[in-house]
Amino acid sequence: MPYWIANTLATTPAFAWVYLGVGVPWALALLPRALWRRIPVVLALAFALGPMWLTLWMFILGTLGAQTQTPLLRLDLILLGTFVIALAGAFWAWRRRTLDSPQPEPSDAPVRFDERLLIALIVIAFVVRWFVTAYWPFIAYDTLWVYGYQGRLYSLLGYIPNTIGYYPQFLSLQYAFGQFAFGGVNDHAARAVIPFINLGSTLSVYALGALPFNRRTGIYAAALWTLYHHVGDWSRMGDLEITLTNSFTLASAFFTLAWMRSDAGRTRSAILAGLMLGVGLWTKPTMGAFIWGVALVTAVALIAALVRSRLNVADAVRRWLPSLWTALIVGLAAVPLGGVWYVRNVLLGHNPIDLPPDFWLTQAMRGGAEFGWLLLAAILLAAYLLFNRRLRGRFALALLAGLALMLAGTLPSMLVPRHMELAEGVLLLAGLAVYARVVGQIWPDERPLRTTLIILWLLALPYFVTWFWSYSYHYRLSFAIVPLLLLPTALILAHWTHSLWQGHARDVALSSAPSWSWLKPAYLLALVLLAIPGIIQPLYDQNTGWDVLISDAYPDDLARQRSGNQALINVVDGLQAYIDEHGTPPVVVAPSVQTLPFFFPLADIRIDEAPTRLDDLAGVTYFIDSHPQGTGAYQGVPVQANQVIGALRREDIMRRAWGMDDGIFRYNVYELHLERRFQPPPPNAQAEGQVVFGDFARYLGNDIGALDFWPGRPVVLTLYWESLAPTSGDYMIYVHLRDVQGEVVQSWDAPVALDAEIAPPRYYSTHVWQPGEYIADVRRLILSEVDAPLGAGYSLVIGMYDLASETRLPVTIDGRDAGDGYVIDNRITLVSPPS
Repeated sequence: MPYWIANTLATTPAFAWVYLGVGVPWALALLPRALWRRIPVVLALAFALGPMWLTLWMFILGTLGAQTQTPLLRLDLILLGTFVIALAGAFWAWRRRTLDSPQPEPSDAPVRFDERLLIALIVIAFVVRWFVTAYWPFIAYDTLWVYGYQGRLYSLLGYIPNTIGYYPQFLSLQYAFGQFAFGGVNDHAARAVIPFINLGSTLSVYALGALPFNRRTGIYAAALWTLYHHVGDWSRMGDLEITLTNSFTLASAFFTLAWMRSDAGRTRSAILAGLMLGVGLWTKPTMGAFIWGVALVTAVALIAALVRSRLNVADAVRRWLPSLWTALIVGLAAVPLGGVWYVRNVLLGHNPIDLPPDFWLTQAMRGGAEFGWLLLAAILLAAYLLFNRRLRGRFALALLAGLALMLAGTLPSMLVPRHMELAEGVLLLAGLAVYARVVGQIWPDERPLRTTLIILWLLALPYFVTWFWSYSYHYRLSFAIVPLLLLPTALILAHWTHSLWQGHARDVALSSAPSWSWLKPAYLLALVLLAIPGIIQPLYDQNTGWDVLISDAYPDDLARQRSGNQALINVVDGLQAYIDEHGTPPVVVAPSVQTLPFFFPLADIRIDEAPTRLDDLAGVTYFIDSHPQGTGAYQGVPVQANQVIGALRREDIMRRAWGMDDGIFRYNVYELHLERRFQPPPPNAQAEGQVVFGDFARYLGNDIGALDFWPGRPVVLTLYWESLAPTSGDYMIYVHLRDVQGEVVQSWDAPVALDAEIAPPRYYSTHVWQPGEYIADVRRLILSEVDAPLGAGYSLVIGMYDLASETRLPVTIDGRDAGDGYVIDNRITLVSPPS
């Protein structure tokens, strides 16, 4: 058995205990009795409550352990706590079974063939995703940076260090639990939880369709979500987005259930919605958009109450108070779990929330493609009305006009990806208004259905607006609301095709479809064909292709991680070689290289520092210069003020040990020898006397590789300087080749340690020269084709001038004025190139 399957299977029972053994009792304890027989709904809630209790208990242990650096996060203590929690849930569920009278709901119709087919396709998709997820180690950027790294760190330390901030811990602690259960650091043991998370998302989407509508809608919604090719592509990554989808979807489902009920079950459903909101906030701060959604629904309810009461404020408030009470219960139920991490961060001096850098906001697409689910539902509904309901006349024209306006507003930026323009946005909104007006007139009696969909879309609207405007640079960041966006499509498909298997639709009156004999097999074949991309998408990796599971090209985890992070793993290989040789990890400063600590969780790797002074690197073994991470870390710091970046070409103190550019990331690792800065160099040709430029730089001498120059020959010249005092100027150093009359034959002007291959150019500006340090200024002199006679009598002259004004600095020798240049060698000979 391959090691990756064995390691995944090793911790699957531990996660099954959490998701089922802990989750199911608490789901039964909290769900209304009427929902106990809806097994998928019970499991959907169990898959949220089980890890909720696990991570909350682990957070308590890890936080207490951090105060004394005692490893309280241990498998025995974790399992003991979950056992007690499971017993408490089981006892509560048993009490409810004994005391609460059952409230059976009307049974659903028999499971139709197309529903069974969709379930089978979902199962096939999950089998594929299980193998793909088990095969890969952590490889995505965010998992290496945060969740996978934190899971490793906690499993090694046994507590949550107070230095940890940023995102909440719902996922990181589950990864840690997998490694506690395995008995050591192992990516596959940690990632065994990902199939549970993926299954939980499918169950939660089913609940979103089944609770307010019916089982058939739930199955169609779950299939649309699971077989959505973007979900398939991201199902193996193991970051927060699918996890957050579970919470957002269940919170929306239970909130809608609470909003539409007027009995005692309203409060219970509101509490469940609040708990799911809390789990979402315990997962990622963007769940806070759900709070704005609840506020929006509540505000719209107040406006509706005022309209229904004809602006009678007292009557409107009376009608509105139950809605307000529901919203308040949701908020109160969310506070304990939803706020604990953010309060902890504030108490420890961290930011309560860290927002992404502004750079990412500029990458948002804001195009018509972001309205894809809305357009799909509108097109399907229009087709249904025109072909099934035989919609004709002015209603048909108005419906098509509205759809045309929506397409006119979105298609241009879909066909040629770009930001939507204001006029296109106006067209979209106008078309949506016309479309909604027509549908409302066609179905005046479908108020509960329309109200439910409006509530769900209002809940999604704040998240959608934020994502569309700021974060639509990647599809995964929309996942949290995709189930709410696809629900109308699922509803239309489920009820349009209902009459293929039964004469009429019972739950939602959308009429019947044609029943021609060929239609059933054609429809089933279409379902299979449409499902194939979502099923096979996880098999594909942009770096390895389609055959990775059967290929021998990636025999171990490091090889698989190298496939997508070549430059990073090149750094990891070098650091591991250092550890193997010295027996201890090096001290590394790697500004903003956030993924590196994942591979060495206990090493002293400083990614949050971006030092600008060489003194800040005292005791450091390696400095890592990177792009784009390091470039971003130093953004806004001019090179003239950055002693560290300016010194990267000073090979006497910062030697490039190794590095790689893989086309996406660039890493150069520099070995530091900073003690040499204050050791006097031994130049072969020492200056005669005290040669001082301006009042801050003393010339000590030079080493030159050759005295014979010919065109194209590189000659290495090293100038040695001593910094006497700080200077505010930024001075260039010129090296002139002069003839016997003192005329300049060729000039080589450059600052110290110039790196012109990077924009903007880097160099060791005189502005950052530190008094007392010695500077080796290495440069290559290459003579061009010049109109000068061959022979001896040439000399090299150096000098300094201000970069902005081109004013040369005066030179003194032993305190006496010596002009603005200094002859360092007069033995230069121009010769013909060798044959």
